Amino acid sequence: MSDGKPKFLVSSAGRREAVLLGVGQYKRLLERLEDLEDAMALDRAEKTSKKLVPYDEVRARLRRSGKL
Repeated sequence: MSDGKPKFLVSSAGRREAVLLGVGQYKRLLERLEDLEDAMALDRAEKTSKKLVPYDEVRARLRRSGKL
């Protein structure tokens, strides 16, 4: 997989059944998925929250409660 292109496992009927990725490609894909999940969670929070709490305030609350 040195050319950077994904390889496909093909069934006996000629249909693509699976994709083989290099480890680097796989890690990058996972990172991008995690970033997308974070962005979607933030978007949901912004749409459903009545009020967002500033980050510094959240950290201060966590420190006071002993959770940070």
